[in-house]
Amino acid sequence: MKANSKHPNGHTIVRTSIPPGTILYHGRPVPEYPERDWVAFDPEHAAIFAWGVNGTVYTFAATRDLTLLYFDGCSANKVDGVVDTQDILFWGKLLHKHTEWWGEMERLEVGCVWARQHGIDGFIRMEFDFEIIYCDFSDGLELVTVLSPVHGELPLPHPSDPRNLTSPRTWDAGSQLSPMQNHMLGAHPEGTFHGFRKADYPPEGPDELLSSLPPIVPPPGWKGTFPLTSFEARRAGAWHNDFPGLSQVHADASTLISFFDPSLRSLVDARRNTTRNQYAAGNASQEDIARVRQDVSEMALRSPGANSGVDWVGLARTIQERFKDRLPYLQHLLHQPIMNASAQAAGVRKQLIVSLIPHMRKVEIGEAQWFADIAHDCAARFTKSLSVSRYTKQEESVHHAVEEVLHEVCRVYTGAWVDAFDVESQSTDVAAGLLEKWRGEFDALIEWLDWPAWIQCHPACEVDEYCYVPQGKPWGIPDDHEPRCRPIVDVSF
Repeated sequence: MKANSKHPNGHTIVRTSIPPGTILYHGRPVPEYPERDWVAFDPEHAAIFAWGVNGTVYTFAATRDLTLLYFDGCSANKVDGVVDTQDILFWGKLLHKHTEWWGEMERLEVGCVWARQHGIDGFIRMEFDFEIIYCDFSDGLELVTVLSPVHGELPLPHPSDPRNLTSPRTWDAGSQLSPMQNHMLGAHPEGTFHGFRKADYPPEGPDELLSSLPPIVPPPGWKGTFPLTSFEARRAGAWHNDFPGLSQVHADASTLISFFDPSLRSLVDARRNTTRNQYAAGNASQEDIARVRQDVSEMALRSPGANSGVDWVGLARTIQERFKDRLPYLQHLLHQPIMNASAQAAGVRKQLIVSLIPHMRKVEIGEAQWFADIAHDCAARFTKSLSVSRYTKQEESVHHAVEEVLHEVCRVYTGAWVDAFDVESQSTDVAAGLLEKWRGEFDALIEWLDWPAWIQCHPACEVDEYCYVPQGKPWGIPDDHEPRCRPIVDVSF
């Protein structure tokens, strides 16, 4: 959650899977069984859509491996930039004018046509929590429970029997076949937006219709006050702030397609002289868009086992674990007021040795080739033995990204080590100059790496708080993405 919230404009499409037995939730303000709609990973998220006296929350379990595409960033926030990768995949162009509910319905309808053609069950996206656009509730999901929440009326009949679903919708003029009966007759799944059909919407969208539903009131027999609990959805989302995010979702890095791919020249040019959160996949040329769409189609249809077998996620974690604490500590040392430059430079020198000593040989110590060998071994240690002949096209890009990160980390470390090797015999003025030089170099490295592990609330949140990273539009100030502690009892977005 944190990395997506800090950088809302997603640039990645990757194939993922969810194992059998995974529990998913769907909430709607009507008691009709869903056919094609949204599902949530947390019941708190689904419950906010179970409005009014007919509000219903369905609990499902996956009956097989579900194959889903994941769009990173705040891809469910329905504003310009965050939906670029979806619109590019589904239409081959941007549809920013369709950023409200009608745009969502179109993404559901057009996206699920694409999904059926490519063996995909749906799409994972993120807003204040993660969600799935699920294309066919009759395929891959088993109904576990159906619940009329306590703010609704009496419990509903279990909809596993089609006879229980034949009553008309609250605002329909007449009765109709239930969705489950339509499935039995081989009908095509009907798309709904958290239970609403497109025909149900007023021109302004579902918000007006939701506001016209009966108020949320406790059911008969309830005692005491009934607190507002809908904001627990945001706090449930915060459970997924850090790696691995959603533990039940397994991303296949051998299928990872990134709009940061340097071969997409139009985007390389578009990113010049812009800030990180101004980057947008929608700036791609039509030529690059066509190439990405072709690559996504190929990877979606590829057999899951058709890759090198390299654990790219584990490799990235291993590299990050080696430096994610050491780099901030070095930065801390370099930002201390200079009181004794020689002693402080010696302290930095020790930390450089700590990180680089696994790459130091006992021959030609201090020679230019010795330093070059340290830099080379540091940069190549994790990738030189990988079997590149078995890579998918996406693995070639991931390999390049790993090598680029290692090269830059090891370049900065080794460059500082060249300076620090004999710093203990240098003057105080030289040591002070080196501290200033290293501070700039390591600051730039940390800013460039921008690892999610460093997106934290400082100081750490108290027991009655949680760490929240604002997502900007539509929930707040566009450029505000600084982590902060929020009270657990807070009910404002």
